[in-house]
Amino acid sequence: MPSVVVHGHFYQPPREDPWLELLEREPSAAPFHDWNIRIDRECYRAVVAARVHDHTGMIVRVVNALEWMSFNVGPTLLEWMERSAPDSYRALLTADAASAERLGHGNALAMPYHHVILPLASRRDKVTEVRWGMADFRRRFGREPEGMWLPETAVDDETLDVLAREGIRFTILAPHQVDQVPPDGSAGRYRTAGGRDIALCLYDGAISHEVAFGGLIEDAEAWSGRMLGGGQERRVVAMATDGETYGHHRRFGEMALARMLDQVRSAGGRVENFASILARDPASTPVQLVAPSSWSCVHGVERWRSDCGCGREPGTSQAWRAPLREGLIRLQQGLDARFEAEGRQYFEDPWTARDADGPGVEHGHLPTRARELLELQRNSLRMFTSCAWFFEDLARIEGRQSLRYALRALDLAGDSAPALRQTLRMTLAQAESRDHGVATGDWLLDALSPRIGPAARAAAGFAAVGDLNPAVVPERIGALILEQANGQQITVRDARTGRVERMTATVAIGPGLAARVTLEGEGQPLVTLELADLPEPARDIIRHLLTEQYLGGLPAGRWRAAVGGDQLWRRALREALVAWLDRPPHLVDPHMLAVGLDLVAGIGDPVPFDAQTRFFRLLGERREDPSLAPLIPRFGIGEGRPDG
Repeated sequence: MPSVVVHGHFYQPPREDPWLELLEREPSAAPFHDWNIRIDRECYRAVVAARVHDHTGMIVRVVNALEWMSFNVGPTLLEWMERSAPDSYRALLTADAASAERLGHGNALAMPYHHVILPLASRRDKVTEVRWGMADFRRRFGREPEGMWLPETAVDDETLDVLAREGIRFTILAPHQVDQVPPDGSAGRYRTAGGRDIALCLYDGAISHEVAFGGLIEDAEAWSGRMLGGGQERRVVAMATDGETYGHHRRFGEMALARMLDQVRSAGGRVENFASILARDPASTPVQLVAPSSWSCVHGVERWRSDCGCGREPGTSQAWRAPLREGLIRLQQGLDARFEAEGRQYFEDPWTARDADGPGVEHGHLPTRARELLELQRNSLRMFTSCAWFFEDLARIEGRQSLRYALRALDLAGDSAPALRQTLRMTLAQAESRDHGVATGDWLLDALSPRIGPAARAAAGFAAVGDLNPAVVPERIGALILEQANGQQITVRDARTGRVERMTATVAIGPGLAARVTLEGEGQPLVTLELADLPEPARDIIRHLLTEQYLGGLPAGRWRAAVGGDQLWRRALREALVAWLDRPPHLVDPHMLAVGLDLVAGIGDPVPFDAQTRFFRLLGERREDPSLAPLIPRFGIGEGRPDG
């Protein structure tokens, strides 16, 4: 029987606001707040609690599938999971510990900190990404990583040399990335130009593709048969797919995975990981690398720098890829020069300091400007997250996110910023988008530039909430911490850089969702923020407080209990608008209808069907009432409405 290895690469493109470090609501992920939460519910939470059913459909076992499969999770996703999906996060740590006890080697692999295409990065950036990824792994899993997953399995000789130099024993590649795959499924041994050895574990391309994109995942018996060698004499049968295959890309995929693993074990197959196999059977067959190469581009790594055709719809162009990369490379060169020159004031060697002080390390002992320079570098590296080039257009969220990282880095570049920004704009002007509202990359860069700084937005949020109810003012909004609130005086501190800003806030809360905050202070010109300008956590608290007031005006406070749960609260708000219209016609208050419309619009919901019906009938009862006239178009009723 062969040793069986199933690898899952778990990753989501980061989408947090780079200034506030907040992931705000994504309507396309409804009914969930954002795509990370949605995918956690569909996949991550499901994989660590996969159901195995009997022939009657009853659950007989609940399995943490990660205990039985090799896996890696992108460090930026782990950041989010630790904060926002703690149950899934703890389960994956538990799975690694359980597999280490069972096999002597844990299932988890490390990954470079950001999902960057390493063959397109400088050696210095390769080293930083690998060191940061390894440091993050040690902090979370409490052990040294043995293997490292490469983003998109993108590889060249220098990348493997860096991995081997940093102590990584193996990585996983697609079979087409080496010149000759060992016939028995064993790992190949690769010697870099620098004279270092590393094992290359090669997955079965056919099985992996059929699970991810074909029908094999729908037949656990056939799948297990293939994993057991399909009648061939093989020492190892391994497969690798995106981890999101199991539950997100393929619904109930986690259940199929658990059942397949059960059948493999029942048939006498050894379910292992690459590290345990290599400890028993070290890679000995020499192999040559096809480089640069990746698992998702037949043109090597061109998908991330040229219009190679991968991911392109017929009749379209992705020529924007080249100027996007060129522009960010030029920007990075300028940022690096600034970091190196200014960093010598704070660090014996700025680049050593960068490598040692990864994102998970507290920098409270450093001066504010030193911390800002390290933050500049973090955002400079984040600009090259591969997702920006992977899809069909520059204007997608992934491309926008890379440009937001660029803008955040520019914010920290001091007096170098204007010239660096202009150079970037000139290059991005050559990047054409299919989005008619965007046109070119320079326009997009300008459109993404924040009108109001993060400290001002956070201070306004703290002040507005405090004006309504001081007892519920949050301690922090994303990376911005409320240091002090004394009357109109608001002091905030950036947790990442330590920068402290003091402002004077004047708050005016009007009817409905009208909220206005005027700010001024040290280095902060007079600026006025509306509700839409406030960070989402503050907006949500304000909406809840105003909604509670609105609902509390109804008899018996029947709606108050619903406030708190998101969906119940939304439903209660919609029904409250209907309830205000259910009063006798002469008692219906137009002002309360306007407030209700504001609140419903504020949560992104349409006017309730029943509210429209009741308002239409109200117009028949009070057709000459001028106070109702402004509400007619807001309820979606035309001027030529029939009477009655």
